[in-house]
Amino acid sequence: MPSDRRELGAFGEFFVSQYLERCLGWYVIERNWRTRFGELDLIAENDQELVAVEVKTRTSPIGDHPISALRPAQIARLVATLSAYAARADRWSAFAVDVVGVTWRQGTVVDFRHERLYPE
Repeated sequence: MPSDRRELGAFGEFFVSQYLERCLGWYVIERNWRTRFGELDLIAENDQELVAVEVKTRTSPIGDHPISALRPAQIARLVATLSAYAARADRWSAFAVDVVGVTWRQGTVVDFRHERLYPE
């Protein structure tokens, strides 16, 4: 089991990157990409769009699902950060922001949820 928050976050990001590539057939382009607007955990592309993926990993459910930890201001910051990334290249005509929540307990993923945040 991951011993601290940083390890837990890294585990969640690795788990989600494997899910995106192996299960959905997406290609993960960047991990932990930073700009003045903020950081994107994962940037992936599929056949239609560029997608920023925010990963929320927890060891136990506190109240609601880990996805509920995202506030509207954070979502706006994710959209701005992805816009900055997309502006670097002219190859994507559409982009999206997704969030994946992972709950990890005693060495096992016990809950997993993938949702689209933007566009709604």
